[in-house]
Amino acid sequence: MRSGRESRHYHPLPGSEMMYKEIHKTHRLLVTLCIILASYCLLCNACQPNAPKYPLPEEPGVIMDAYNYERSKDGVTDFIYCQLWYFNFLDDKGDKDPSNDVAGAAAFGLANPENKLFQKGVTNGFGMIIRDPSEGASFNISSGRHDPTVPGDFSASKTFDPGPGYEVQNPQGYIDVISADEYHIVGHVNEGEREIQWDLTYARTLGPGWLVWKDWPTPATLRVFPAWITYYMHMPNATVNGTFRVKDGAHEKTYALSNAEGYHDGFFSKCVFSIFEWDWLDYKQTEPALAIQMLHPHGPMYTCRGGWDVCTPGNVRVLYNGAAYDFTRHRDTIEIKYDRTEYNPQYKVHYPTEETISAHDAKGNRLDVRWKHVRHSIVYYDVPSPYKDCASFEMIVTLKGTFYEAKTATVVPFSGSSWADWSGPAFPDKKAKGQ
Repeated sequence: MRSGRESRHYHPLPGSEMMYKEIHKTHRLLVTLCIILASYCLLCNACQPNAPKYPLPEEPGVIMDAYNYERSKDGVTDFIYCQLWYFNFLDDKGDKDPSNDVAGAAAFGLANPENKLFQKGVTNGFGMIIRDPSEGASFNISSGRHDPTVPGDFSASKTFDPGPGYEVQNPQGYIDVISADEYHIVGHVNEGEREIQWDLTYARTLGPGWLVWKDWPTPATLRVFPAWITYYMHMPNATVNGTFRVKDGAHEKTYALSNAEGYHDGFFSKCVFSIFEWDWLDYKQTEPALAIQMLHPHGPMYTCRGGWDVCTPGNVRVLYNGAAYDFTRHRDTIEIKYDRTEYNPQYKVHYPTEETISAHDAKGNRLDVRWKHVRHSIVYYDVPSPYKDCASFEMIVTLKGTFYEAKTATVVPFSGSSWADWSGPAFPDKKAKGQ
């Protein structure tokens, strides 16, 4: 079942169009150099990344949200640096009827903060609404492409400790850290007659944060430059209070959120995030208290030196009974099956509308989930050559399943509405995106 209107909008983030949108005219010399270096690199196999450090530290502090550019500088790959601060909410109105669920997202992004290598950096904001068509269209907006080197256009804390001023600020809004467990975010984006504004407070609920990938190696950028990503969920389970205002032409609606379900994650990296094809999930419930988070890329599949035949990360976490149960591609079994798909003619991809997820470990803990698509909004990644474009389907789904906790021999059933996200393979050429 599909509802809502699809529309193409630029994503503000993950090291894709933000990093490279402005560089067409100055790009050719760099690409030529990279092709030469890549040829050498392929011959000598020097571009295969080293295996990641494993296992990872348990939990991140607020420092994972901090501005990490300075500590990541190496004088060579600094132009690839990007960072994202992402927040979402799901307001299910306290009932089991998914037709009245309202979901929204807000984010701030940054790439190439010092305009390195003749390229223009960018910082901007992003907003998204997913709702039933009876309340208006579902859409997303990226706007405000600001130069982070211009005084006043970008600032960020290197510690993210609470204190005077904002921990992230650009012309589209700000993040104010009240404490490690409470954030206040304010922002706005607009495009034509559409506008999204938010004034939201996120307060941690179930469980701590989760450092999912730490300096995780990824395929070399342009097959030359070493690439990596640190991805974390600082506040995977939160309550959200505040207002989320949506304007679409003459139609305007303000959603007043009262203890809606919330989520906050982010990353900093020196890679082009849009190379990943992923399955993502975020579900939580209060009785019994349980939460499920997943980020499991299904491509590209790549190897690392050091005995890792599959270096592509993949992670699922279940929080239950005061414990965190982590399933990883490297150590455990995670299986994802697309039970039903639907073809999108605009982007020429089949995206899942029904999906089954299972994960189990050597101790006997097991997760089984099945979800069905309710509605979605498409986020489009437009990147210049030599990178390929892709689209991400941001979905609201209904799901049900069970978690088996081995140490207590307890089966925990769950069901309800959830966020899900799917990104498919990159388009083979510019014609594939329907331009």
